Amino acid sequence: MKRSLARALLAACLPVASVAGAHATELGVYRGPGCEGKARMASFETFLGRKVDRTVDALAQTDWAGLDSSIDWLVGCWKDSGLKLTLSVPMMPRQNGGGFADGIAGKHDASFRHAATALVADGFPDAVVRLGWEFNGDWMPWASGPDPQGFVADFRHIVAVMRAVPGQHFRFEWTPNVGRHNADPEAAYPGDDVVDVVGMDVYDEYWTPDLADPQVRWQTFLDEPYGLHWHKAFALRHGKPIAYSEWGTGTRPDGHGAGDDPTFISGMADWFAASRPLYQSYWDNPSPEYNTLISTGQFPLSAKVFVARFGEGAPQAKAPAEQPATR
Repeated sequence: MKRSLARALLAACLPVASVAGAHATELGVYRGPGCEGKARMASFETFLGRKVDRTVDALAQTDWAGLDSSIDWLVGCWKDSGLKLTLSVPMMPRQNGGGFADGIAGKHDASFRHAATALVADGFPDAVVRLGWEFNGDWMPWASGPDPQGFVADFRHIVAVMRAVPGQHFRFEWTPNVGRHNADPEAAYPGDDVVDVVGMDVYDEYWTPDLADPQVRWQTFLDEPYGLHWHKAFALRHGKPIAYSEWGTGTRPDGHGAGDDPTFISGMADWFAASRPLYQSYWDNPSPEYNTLISTGQFPLSAKVFVARFGEGAPQAKAPAEQPATR
């Protein structure tokens, strides 16, 4: 998942009584890595009362050897699952990553070529590749804050390597975390020719007492610098669709998670209905860093709203209008 070092986030939501439908074009979920996640998908669909359309998963971030060894296993696990795949691809691992300079110099091109080749071979030539996600924080080794130009150059290089693999039709998602954190995300935008989708990760956390109230948190999510309103406006300026490949509410060991928060669930549902993203994926996982598992009853108020807004029989939001091609 992510965020052990995350700063001020936010969370929560509009009145639970909102009436708009909440299905994005595609509903996704993360249930765990690879074959573990695939085995757990049926129980989530039972909880929800409908099939999901997409899953999101991530290659290993330990070191280059671990990243390489995770590719065939993870992509192969989702083969023939019937789900679309969003694959989070680290720009470098946490150990011996080499930095942006090594990436720009092509020292690790083989790893990215391997990932692209596996996606095509296992039936995901149209996968969404979520490259270097949450770069505007300080918890990822590819954090853009110290060197936004390096981030941009490395991102562009990796996209070129993966697009050169025969048979691919990938869409590349550029994904800041909600809020400013340690960097201005706009300074690290790689360019319309290499970004197909403008994503955002949104987790229900807060770090100051003034954000303890759920509706205050939600309004902050909407209005803060680099919040949800910025996200939609930025994507529109660049002619790109939006997406939310990770979102959730839950508990953190440090006490900064919002817990059982139906206001947040309802607010996100309203936002999806109004902003019409291409896809959204709930992070349904009991991570030790942030336990957002909603499908087992530990957050009953949130779960009730989630099923009502996204489950079988919930009103369908309109499909997003396709944006004009920019490359």
